[in-house]
Amino acid sequence: MFNEAEYQTVWMIYLAAAVCCWLVWTQLTRWIGWWFIREPLWLLMAVILFTPARIDPLKPELAPAAIGWALDTALGTGGDTGPLLAQLTMVMTLAVLAYIGFACLRLGWRYWRNNGGGSAA
Repeated sequence: MFNEAEYQTVWMIYLAAAVCCWLVWTQLTRWIGWWFIREPLWLLMAVILFTPARIDPLKPELAPAAIGWALDTALGTGGDTGPLLAQLTMVMTLAVLAYIGFACLRLGWRYWRNNGGGSAA
């Protein structure tokens, strides 16, 4: 379908558009005052936009998993719906676990900083 240069060019265009969409999403959700709601929404959109998946198991090319899943569902082909949804779920689970660890570190840092940093003063 595409040669290697065209494939990489299409991916660069998609990644640039996805970054722009994610930045617009962050601006649209900026009004949410609670960081523990706003930032998981940013994470959700990042996973949806930036998760690649192999659509055809016999070919090495990747495609955005959410777009592949949406096309499989909308067009009724349905052959790759399960694996694509499983991959999106796995990536979302890993991202949420990493985010929870980051949020705990951030809360610990705030606690440590506000309570004198552990010094005996």
